[in-house]
Amino acid sequence: MKLSVKIVLIFSVMMLLGLLILSSYAAHTTIEGADTFTEMRFRNISTSVKQDLQMEYDAMDMTLRELTENTTFMAAVNQMVRDDSEDQKMAQAAARSAQSQLLQSPLVDLYYRVSFYTRSGIFLTASTNPLDRDMKLKTYTERARDVISSLPWLDEADEDFGPIVLSPHEDIFSEIIHTDIYGLAQQVRFHGRTIGYLEIANRYENLEHLIDYIDEDSVCIELVFDDGDRLYSNQVITWTWPNNLEYDTYTTVMADKNNGRLVYHTFVNSLKLHIYISQDKAITVRNNAILSRNMFTRAAYIMIPALLLIMFVSLGLTHSITSLTKKVRRIPADSVLSRDNEAVQALLSPVTSPSDQETHELEQVFDGLMLRLRDSAANEITLREGALQAQLSALQTQINPHFIYNTLNIISAKSMESGNFDVIEICDQFAQMLRYSTDTRSRTATMSDEIENVRNYLMLAKARYEDNLEFNIDVPENLSSITLPKLTLQPLVENAITHGFDGTNVKRKLSVTGQIQDGQLILEIRDNGNGFSDEMLQSLRERIAAIEEGKVSIEASGGHIGLINTCLRLYYYSQGQMHVSIRNDQGAVITMTMPCAQKE
Repeated sequence: MKLSVKIVLIFSVMMLLGLLILSSYAAHTTIEGADTFTEMRFRNISTSVKQDLQMEYDAMDMTLRELTENTTFMAAVNQMVRDDSEDQKMAQAAARSAQSQLLQSPLVDLYYRVSFYTRSGIFLTASTNPLDRDMKLKTYTERARDVISSLPWLDEADEDFGPIVLSPHEDIFSEIIHTDIYGLAQQVRFHGRTIGYLEIANRYENLEHLIDYIDEDSVCIELVFDDGDRLYSNQVITWTWPNNLEYDTYTTVMADKNNGRLVYHTFVNSLKLHIYISQDKAITVRNNAILSRNMFTRAAYIMIPALLLIMFVSLGLTHSITSLTKKVRRIPADSVLSRDNEAVQALLSPVTSPSDQETHELEQVFDGLMLRLRDSAANEITLREGALQAQLSALQTQINPHFIYNTLNIISAKSMESGNFDVIEICDQFAQMLRYSTDTRSRTATMSDEIENVRNYLMLAKARYEDNLEFNIDVPENLSSITLPKLTLQPLVENAITHGFDGTNVKRKLSVTGQIQDGQLILEIRDNGNGFSDEMLQSLRERIAAIEEGKVSIEASGGHIGLINTCLRLYYYSQGQMHVSIRNDQGAVITMTMPCAQKE
């Protein structure tokens, strides 16, 4: 299976699992949040209804207290109740006084009806209904006595001095208009005895404003008294709630066999009133299912572009690997043996982007391996050729020195015949240098041999430059027997003459000096040439320092190869005891330091 396909499958499965987990968690969290929100809604509705009812009944109770604490009203009512004479004028006067006091109360206008009545048939009322004047129950009538005596809460009022909450009922004091009312009633006592009853009533339809607190038609408000009487319900269907339902709780209740309802229950202690805010649980289940479906639908919408993105990214990630694979397959096995650098570089041209760091580094490592393999193959070929060349050279070395010496002897003989003694001397000096350099019997020489070889070289150079070259060799005689590696001084002198005067037309001066200092032999080669440039001086010092640190590799470029090779050879033969330093002092100065008792 291709890597790109694996990446697509792996990331697709990971993304699918991640989306499923996140969607499930989000759906669960959203459903929990929705349940919490529903609970808070029901709590807020319950609180609002509770406060509304409490305020309304508190206002009714305050109106009752105001009337019972009004001395003028109480005196008029007492006079009306106690007047048992047949003088109807006095009774009517007392009734009118009580009626006037009843109507003057500013709180009476807030209610549908405020009434005072007795079991004997006395009936006074203040009503906000303008038609009630002709439709109300007539006082002092047999009808009034019968109606009032039939009221079920009179006996309870006689036993309880406080207000009695009246459940919704039909207004029996209205003879024609049928109106459902609710309110408060209490006995009226004057100087320790019951003289009648006060009742404050409101229309039942006034409770319809409670639905304003509901934000959904499916939410039901039920107000139920402790005795089971129902004060209000905004729906026709009512439910029977368990008696053990705790206050201020949000829970699920089976209102009937097939209907589970979410309900919030609270209790108004002063009214002995239970408040139930409920909703069919099926609605919540359906809403939660919709929320979950929406979550997973959104996850599916996210997954489609994400899959496309994964495919695009996987192709981008594997593009470099695919290109590198094609490149490896394209390179023939024999291309590494090719000496055509352009052809090899064309085959090893980069195919990956530096932005794809790992693959790009892998390609660079591969290219480096290919180049090293090519170099190794080339070196092997070179070694084989070198072995053959060495065999040929070994044959040539048996011929060349004899041929050169014979040639030099012929030149000397001819020069002697012509009296050209300078040529004879040059041939002699060259022959001595040739014998010294080609003598492989020993790798070391004495200081006197090295000085003699340097003098022969300088004499040959003098023959070339004539008066344009001056040299001085100042090495004490007592140093003649010191042993040092062969060809130590001549390459350094040659380096000074070859590189020290490039581009200058000055008289060349060169000196070779030697001395013993602190048990060390110090040899110095000095010229009056251009000296080393700053860059070359820094480069040479770094390469010499690298040699003295044991890094004995020979660099193939950088200038002054003979100087570096000499430093390397001296380091190798002396096992690190010989040191070379360079500086500029009106020309180039090369200083060698070594123990003065060198052994072969």
